[in-house]
Amino acid sequence: MTRVVIVGAGVTGLTAAWALRRARPELDVVVLESRSRAGGNVISVREGGFLIDGGPDAFIRTKPDAVQLCRELGIADTLAAPRPESRRVYVVRRGRLRELPVGMSLAVPTRLGPLFGTPLVSWRGKLDAALEPLRPAGRDLAEDESIEDFFARRVGRDLARDVAGPLLAGIYAGNPRELSLRATFPQLLDLEAKHGSLTLGLLRAARARAGGPQLPPRGGFAARLDGALQLARAPAPPAEPESPFLAPRLGMGKLVEALARELPPGALRLGTPVRSVRVTGRAARLEVLVESGTRLEARHVVLACPAHAASAMVPDERLARELGGIEYASTATVFFALDRAQVAHPLDASGFIASERESALLAATWVSTKWEGRAPAGSVLLRAFVGGRRDPRRVETSTDEQLARFARRELERLMGPLGQPRFMRVFRWERANPQPVVGHLARLKRLAACVAAVPGLHLAGAAYDGVGIPDCVRQARAVATRILAEP
Repeated sequence: MTRVVIVGAGVTGLTAAWALRRARPELDVVVLESRSRAGGNVISVREGGFLIDGGPDAFIRTKPDAVQLCRELGIADTLAAPRPESRRVYVVRRGRLRELPVGMSLAVPTRLGPLFGTPLVSWRGKLDAALEPLRPAGRDLAEDESIEDFFARRVGRDLARDVAGPLLAGIYAGNPRELSLRATFPQLLDLEAKHGSLTLGLLRAARARAGGPQLPPRGGFAARLDGALQLARAPAPPAEPESPFLAPRLGMGKLVEALARELPPGALRLGTPVRSVRVTGRAARLEVLVESGTRLEARHVVLACPAHAASAMVPDERLARELGGIEYASTATVFFALDRAQVAHPLDASGFIASERESALLAATWVSTKWEGRAPAGSVLLRAFVGGRRDPRRVETSTDEQLARFARRELERLMGPLGQPRFMRVFRWERANPQPVVGHLARLKRLAACVAAVPGLHLAGAAYDGVGIPDCVRQARAVATRILAEP
């Protein structure tokens, strides 16, 4: 029997344990979780006929790892996409909700008509964005830069600040001037490197999917100009692809439940915080010290907990410093259960995002518009995102009531009257949102070197190579594969 100890029962830790046991049922795998529940940032609750996802409410299907996991767990038939009307998104501009123009993909415009018609961007900003296909690639594509700096370079400062920044950095509850584009959206750098233009790269990909006429291949200025002219003449893009998002119909918590069911009795130990991990005097052995005083000897230890928690456990000082250097943001999600007749807004989109100059609120989701089965008939479920790098102290210093009062005031300022809520629910995520800032990939290389010096120790989770559920599943499988490859 080879004992594997996994610290953290979020999606990463549970997937790693499941993958190990699935490949080798005889393995003695133990998952230790400090909290009283499994799931990490994933939690689904029912209240008054409403279904509430307090953390992430979906995952991206274009990264196949999570979908494949659901197939293997036997829950793929429960997956559903958002409602078609939720493809629309609003952006706050001068205190009003304005629709994100049709043809925007990853904050890159692929149609000139909707871009020129939107009040979201100034005329100078529209011209900057329209000229994107004519701009050459960056001087050094290997150099790291922030999300906002990259978009300012490609599509202009206005679109970068008011649309791209809040749209893309909002996924991380981060600051677009700090987050590394290479660590968060490397596919955009790939588009620039391969096609010389984000717009033309996205158009080529869309037309290839639809079997439509292709734009000229990448070349010099003349080829980019030809592509830009084709963009200007295009009356409409090919048919829009299906939504990139999926979720279990009964909430993201069903994924956690399915993973936990696969573990043998006693393998998942809740309410069991870990104090430290140390190297023993015996060959190829690590020792995990639990707060209760219990000691577990292991061939492998997987730290699938937040990096700041792992930094307090590891046996190497340099490794501890690198882990502690990964920044985190605190957020809260505030839910309002409302009567539809009392809500003034038509709720004809998935919700809205806001730049820092428009609101201290990060974004809002109109949950009952986005998903089927989230609210009873005649009711509405709204979710507001509070805190993050934009407003770092609000979550730490405010009570639940204060957070709800702030969120409701901002929602009504932007959406109109909401009526008296049936109930409100606040979920706090303190230091739960890792921030892959500029230089993050260099830190990962240093971390890999540190971990290699401690045989049997492994890191995986949202703090490292992607924050989404598919990213965490992929990392968990990779760790399991490395462990299983050893004799």
